[in-house]
Amino acid sequence: MVARMLVYCLCFVLLFGQCFGGNETSPLAATLIGFTEIVDSFISESDKPITYGVLTPDCISNYYQIYVTRRVPPRNFQYHHEFQDDAEKRTAIRWRIVGGRETSIFALPYQVLYGMYCGGALIAPQWVLTAAHCRAKETFVLVGSTRRHLATRYRICAHFMHPLWDANNKLHPHDYDYQLVLLEKAVPVTIASRPIEIGSYEDLTPGNIVTVSGWGYTKYKENKMQDILRRVDLPIISNEVCKSVPNKNYHGITSRMFCAGYLNGTKDACQGDSGGPAVVNGRLVGLVSFGVGCALRDSPGVYSNVVAARPWIRELTAMPL
Repeated sequence: MVARMLVYCLCFVLLFGQCFGGNETSPLAATLIGFTEIVDSFISESDKPITYGVLTPDCISNYYQIYVTRRVPPRNFQYHHEFQDDAEKRTAIRWRIVGGRETSIFALPYQVLYGMYCGGALIAPQWVLTAAHCRAKETFVLVGSTRRHLATRYRICAHFMHPLWDANNKLHPHDYDYQLVLLEKAVPVTIASRPIEIGSYEDLTPGNIVTVSGWGYTKYKENKMQDILRRVDLPIISNEVCKSVPNKNYHGITSRMFCAGYLNGTKDACQGDSGGPAVVNGRLVGLVSFGVGCALRDSPGVYSNVVAARPWIRELTAMPL
């Protein structure tokens, strides 16, 4: 990791003077990309940062901030829960993805689409949090519209998978299901695109209502993403109860996961909602991780516990969380 960071520092020093004239990657940048690949071949697998990125001028400036200066500009915007009006807070629970209802991006302005088939949450103007199982393959996120086909596209600079996502000794295949995405340009903070703050462990109390949203399927294996954003409200289930359901996929639930839904089925997230936000009291507490089917009996949805990932997010982004 140290070797790779030194290479990036070299990129910053050399490229700042020669690369900021245009939008295309310069020949020097291309040479340095190749050099980083050569250096990678000499770094042990355990020491490699799990990052995938591009070297455009704006991205290089972003890397310089998170790797070198570690300085984040003071927050000059309100988080979703701070901006949310009282009427929205009172009516949020009446909305019910499978068993859900259509909603507006103005009610859930932190919701983004990662690529075309996963969700995500805007946690800062240049950072999106999504699921690691959605993989580090997408080159853009879609932001700012209730209708998927009208959303604005923002290019991705780099993907940062949680370092333990690929560990061989995980307690559950979906443990550490976290991925941070750094955007090339900051998303403007508006009524249709606004970051959400990470919640607390108190928000994860069993029985609390969590709002899950996305453009995913409304039926299992429907093979059709929705064009209009949908939301569903679900009760959080204790991990003890979740581990007791018959299906063995739930028996290894860890502290970095939680369950939500109805044991009789009827309401749930579904395919295409993966990586999307799970929110309590206007704050982000989870990401859609996995489930068995969609809205089946004794098969609640399982979510990555974002509160538990706060130290990793803080360390990587340098945000004062």
